[in-house]
Amino acid sequence: MLCLFSLFLFLLSSRGEDAVPTATTVNENGPLLALTFDDGPYPKVTTHILDVLEKHGVCATFFVLGSRVEGREEVLLRMEALGCEIGNHTFSHADLTRLSAEQCKEEIDKTNAEFERALGHPASVVRPPYGFYNAAVRKNVPYPLVLWTVDTNDWRPRNVAELAGAVVREAEDGCVILMHDQQSSTAQAMDAIIPALVAKGFRFVTVSELIAATDGACKAVKMPGGG
Repeated sequence: MLCLFSLFLFLLSSRGEDAVPTATTVNENGPLLALTFDDGPYPKVTTHILDVLEKHGVCATFFVLGSRVEGREEVLLRMEALGCEIGNHTFSHADLTRLSAEQCKEEIDKTNAEFERALGHPASVVRPPYGFYNAAVRKNVPYPLVLWTVDTNDWRPRNVAELAGAVVREAEDGCVILMHDQQSSTAQAMDAIIPALVAKGFRFVTVSELIAATDGACKAVKMPGGG
């Protein structure tokens, strides 16, 4: 496992100095938190989220669907310009546990091909749709599988104040918060969530930064090659 983690870090570094965005200096010594968004980009919602991140000088990780890259390249470029990380969420939001090895590989590779076209490099982390994975998926996906420790259930419209309050209450050191950049209620909640978490002293980091900071021991991450 140590060798696999060392290989992962080498792959990240081989993409150049800007491969892993530098963590924000906001609350530089504070507890770490990785805010993540799935299923986008949806330009109106995603842009609102990016506006809030930029205003407060913090970052997030966006797990993007390969099928949604074309025509939205500028949104992805802005994500990276703000120090955010872009992860692979498959091409079609497929349940990888139901696919053959070849189909599983195609879902990941097609999405990375879109990232190569739009950004010039592939993603270094994968979030399996629905959080579904098994031994075969871990064998066939040569990247860390990123799950979560806090599920906001924001994929359905929620009361904005209730959503914001729940996220702020459940946040803790080393947590990975699952959200989606689909619903307008999520974007609106960011106006309260981000400043509240900053005020509580959290340091926002990308998933790859969290993996590195925990030496690959983050409980929300399954390193490649495991059973």
